[in-house]
Amino acid sequence: MEASGGAARGPRGVAAEAGVNVVFLEASSGSVVGGSLSGMLELLRGLDRRRISPFVVLYEHKPSTADLVAQGVPVRVFDKRRLPKQHGLEHSASYAKAKQIGAVGALMRGARALATFLVETVPAALRLARLVREARPDLIYVCNGFRGNADAIVAARILRVPCVVHAKGFDKFTFVERMLSRRVALCVSMTKAIEHHCRRGGMRPGAFTVVYDGLDLGAFRPARGAGEVREELAVAADAEVVGVVGNIQQWKGQRVLVDAIDLLRERRPRLVAWLVGGVHRSGLAYAEALRAHLRERGLERRVWLTGSRNDVPDLMAAMDIVVHTSVRGEPFGRVIIEAMAVGRPVIATRAGGVPEFVHEGRDALLTTPGDAAELATAIDRLLGDAGERARLAAAALESVQRFRLDRHVETMCALFEGVAAGRRGRDLVGAVEGAA
Repeated sequence: MEASGGAARGPRGVAAEAGVNVVFLEASSGSVVGGSLSGMLELLRGLDRRRISPFVVLYEHKPSTADLVAQGVPVRVFDKRRLPKQHGLEHSASYAKAKQIGAVGALMRGARALATFLVETVPAALRLARLVREARPDLIYVCNGFRGNADAIVAARILRVPCVVHAKGFDKFTFVERMLSRRVALCVSMTKAIEHHCRRGGMRPGAFTVVYDGLDLGAFRPARGAGEVREELAVAADAEVVGVVGNIQQWKGQRVLVDAIDLLRERRPRLVAWLVGGVHRSGLAYAEALRAHLRERGLERRVWLTGSRNDVPDLMAAMDIVVHTSVRGEPFGRVIIEAMAVGRPVIATRAGGVPEFVHEGRDALLTTPGDAAELATAIDRLLGDAGERARLAAAALESVQRFRLDRHVETMCALFEGVAAGRRGRDLVGAVEGAA
């Protein structure tokens, strides 16, 4: 357990000017910055500290830690001791066969979930409760869902404070998550699709509400011109550039864009692609296979893996088209609204929460997840029609206003204040929706 930073503390152990003390807990790992952390950072950036006093707990060091400390936000890094995902029986043929039997497999998964709860979750919750007690929290806000955050929900119970869980993915739930969900005051779902998924999965918090992520439209702006960015990346000024932004891992579907580029190599000889993002810990093998595929297809000079970048607005603005390629239902797709914010036409996948906020044919084009040929057709169509690209980009700039950070922050602050004040169920959600 390691502490870093801190702000001037008042008599309750929190920033003196604030009203509600909120512990922001972000448990992602993998040495990358994902949508959950990005959303939390945007929310923290817009908070009115007279209303909300944040105290951040991360489960690993992040590049943003120093920035948070500089903003006067107390940050603690919690060293969660996890059970190994692999065990001795994983390579046993008999074990694998037994898992395929319905009742037996369910029993084995239940037993592992119970063992994880007793051996990993409960000890972690006790340590976490001791860590966050110094913040004198009015509530604990879990930024990335039920799964993997059982310790935070239990810690809230230990401290006798309400817990708000922000569901941001289509997670799998065991009986442990279903049981603990009943101890959660509010589940904030990033999209309606996620709320439906949680309800179908047996989650039963005190209340549900949907709050789309926000984006600081004034801050998310390119600092350099497209020509300068292309020169840095050794791309010709007249090249046709498409790109995908996201951590390199299989479900993000970067391979789909690579295959679309391959299909267009003759028709679009000036077409290149940028794959922007760091390699997630779970994506190491996928990234290596992706590089091998580029070599095999002779595409190394057409497709660049740029690695993690801190100038994403610059890179997006230097693309002719921003592509979203997730091969399974994307919970939200933050990169889509980021591309809209810099005035780029977008091609996204038609799955998950994306169709809720993208108007197909009006402010973006949608394609079938995993279909490289369909993606290639859409790219070719847009590159061949400058007027269509301009129309989509203009509509996107208008649509993205719905995601203004001030709207998002006001809604989340009202939820925090309502939960801390003891509002529950329809009373809580109704009051907040009325204010929004």
